[in-house]
Parts: sequence; structure tokens; C-alpha cells
Amino acid sequence: MFRPLTRLRREEPLDNEKGKDGEKPSITPAPDITTVSSNGTAYGGSENDDAIANQDGTTKPEDNDPDSGGDTLDTITGFNTDNTTIDHHRYYQSQTIKGDEEVQRYWVNLDLLEEEKVVKNEMLSDSHRRAATVTLSFDFPFYGHLLRNITIATGGFLFTGDFVHTWLAATQYIAPLMANFDTSVSKDACVKYADNGTSFIVQWDNVVLKDYQDAGNFTFQVTLHKTGDIRFTYKQIPVVVTQIGDEQHPVKVGLSDAYIVDRTIFYVRRKTIYEYHKIDMKKTSLIGNWTTILFKALPTCVSLRTCETCLSEKISFQCQWCNKIGRCSNGLDRNRQDWLYNGCESHSVQNSNDCVGLEAPPTWPSESDSSVDTFGQNANVEPYKKGGEGGTSVGGVVAVVFLVGLVLGIGGWVTYAYFYPHSASGQLLIRYRPSTWSWRRGEARYTAASIHSIHM
Repeated sequence: MFRPLTRLRREEPLDNEKGKDGEKPSITPAPDITTVSSNGTAYGGSENDDAIANQDGTTKPEDNDPDSGGDTLDTITGFNTDNTTIDHHRYYQSQTIKGDEEVQRYWVNLDLLEEEKVVKNEMLSDSHRRAATVTLSFDFPFYGHLLRNITIATGGFLFTGDFVHTWLAATQYIAPLMANFDTSVSKDACVKYADNGTSFIVQWDNVVLKDYQDAGNFTFQVTLHKTGDIRFTYKQIPVVVTQIGDEQHPVKVGLSDAYIVDRTIFYVRRKTIYEYHKIDMKKTSLIGNWTTILFKALPTCVSLRTCETCLSEKISFQCQWCNKIGRCSNGLDRNRQDWLYNGCESHSVQNSNDCVGLEAPPTWPSESDSSVDTFGQNANVEPYKKGGEGGTSVGGVVAVVFLVGLVLGIGGWVTYAYFYPHSASGQLLIRYRPSTWSWRRGEARYTAASIHSIHM
């Protein structure tokens, strides 16, 4: 069915393992795997490439994780229960199904659709680490937030953020299979998508791993439904997903969302991204040929638009209503900066009886009307820590003074070493001059220069 990549982590082979002329060792096939994992967890450990922590920065997946759970809830409507795995998370309920006949019902054959409804993106079909932003024909609820702009990346994932920074793979993603795919190395590889007004489908077709092209072709889809449900469908997965190396690019399967804190320090605009939730399905779902994962969207505080519904609905969150901004929240969502700025944590309404007599809240523009900012490239991505979004001006002054002193000190040393090359400093500068530096290449960076906007 599929086979593991025993050398995907770029370990140097022993001398007796190398072939002639230093060839890479061959990939050893593995026996067919037909079993299905019986349970899973919502949170996974941080990827090596982006150092994103869990919501509290310390909790392990199996230790008191409110988003983890077994198959104790009702199955998702429309899915057979045979050969399935059900996990319950706070934002989504996931269900994994394996089997040719069952999964083929959920595979959308884009080749059979009308040609004008399917778009093959030529740029994404012949590039590496590139992304294109597409405007949907409908509002798509993601973690309760209504989105209209989705960014498709060649690396097997969708970026859902409004602020397009250099590290798209870090957070705010929908990842059927995030990996170091390169569509330019194969003429058969392509990325195409279709929008029928109620669902949006993206297919990575015959894509290959950049550094391990002999691993085989990958073909998979992601479908975004107008209801907020998300489906991953895998047609061709030639290797074990957990053994794909992540040294050059994160390898993820799942969902992630974050909020952005935007502040200005000494006339310098600084954005910090805090990931508040992540679902990691890479290790808990045995992904192979003809596998599908459905994420059923669950009610969130953000999706409740009035004070009465915010405080009366029985959902898995403790919702609060902030009448000053006219929003319902549990304090952790994309609007957290507005929530804190307007003092909603201390002035929120928590009892539905208190909704009577409140002044009419202000009218806010629809979240789906927001445009994608592709010009801010220098954003910091940090784990969420309670009370960590603020910043003091005193700390900023100290930091700026320290940096200025450091730059002046280094500049003075370099100047001295340059004009006195026979000194110890001069010899050190010659030995470690910039032309001898070796930079690590292949980071998972999707810069603004490689992102294009497409309006459907």
C-alpha cells in the first residue's frame, strides 16, 4: 500500500552504506498497513522548524488536554462508522475513514467538472515555496471567524491569515499534508482548485518532495464547506507521513489558528502572532491511500452574534459578551487585541439576564471583508501566554539603548580591524569575512514577493 522513507531525515549514511560515487542508499519497502489508530489527541508537540508551543506553553497532549478525547461521541452525520476513528476537539470534531469504496465517495474528480469551473494555477504548478491568494465566493467559517481570502501554498497547505508574513507554515493553516513539495521538478505535478458557491476544493496533483523525488507522487485534496466543515482526502500517499523529514520544511497534518497583536514602539510597527489552538493529526491518524479526515465545525463564541445567544447557548466554551465592541468571546480568538484594548475582560457581561437594557452595540465591518496584507513581512510568531501581549515603554527604551550601543561597539571594532589588518582583530576579521559564511538554505519561507492575489 505504501512504504516508509527510512532515510528522509537526511542522516548521513555510513561509509559501507554508500553506493558508488556517494549515491544515496535505496528506500526499503514496508509491508502493507491496514490497521487504524483507535484514539488521538488534539495537540501535538511543536515542530522543530517554527517552535510553536501549545496554548499554555507547557501542557503535553496527554496531560489534562481539554481538546483531546476518544471515540465517545456520536458519529458525524453522513459517515459510515466502520473502519473509522473519531476524535473530539473543542473547535472541531474529527473523523478518520479508510477504505477504497468508502473514501472514493468523498473524492471530487475535478477532471469531470466543467473546464471553466476548475482553475489550474500555472504559477503554483511550476514552483517551489510559492503561494497565491484566492477570494472565495462565500464566507467560510474558520474557528468561527468568517473568511473570504484563502492563500494556497505549494507546500500542501492553505494559509488562512489576513496578515501574510514570511513564515506561512508556522500557524493559521489548514494542512492536509504540509511538506517540502516542489511542483517544478515534475511535468505531471499541478495545483488546481474549484469553487461551486458552497464548497471550495484544492487539489495537489502528482506533487513530489523536493529532496526525495524517488519517494513517489502525492495526490490529495482539501475541501472547505460553507458550513465550516473541512475535509482532507488522500488518493495517493506513497510513503509513511510520519517519516517524512522536516529539516527543510515543517511536516504537518491538521489545523491551527492564532491572533495578532499589533503595536508601535518608537514609531516602529511590530506584529506578534500568538497561536492559541492547534490540532495535530499527523501522528494520530494513519494516513495512506484512500484515507479521508473530516473536521466537523463545532459552535464557538465568535459565531454567536447577540448578547442573549452568547450567554444562553450551551457550548464547550465559557462565553462572555462585550457590549462595547458588540462581540462574544471566551477571550481567545482573532479579535483578542480589540478584546483587551477595550477592557472586555473586566467589563464583560456573563449573565444573560444582564443583556436586558444594554445599549445597542456598535456595528463592525464583516470579518470576511478584510483584505490580505502582503506587505508586512517581519512578524514574530510566539506561543500564547496569559498577559504576555502587553509591552512596557521602559522595556522598549532599555532594549533600544542596548541595541544602539551594541551596533556602535561592533561597528567600531569592524572599522579598527579593517584599517589594521595585521592586528589580532584584523586577522580575525579576515578569517571570518562574510564571503566565507555558509547560510542554511531551504527554510520554509513564503515571502510577500512570491504571493499573488487571485479574485474569482
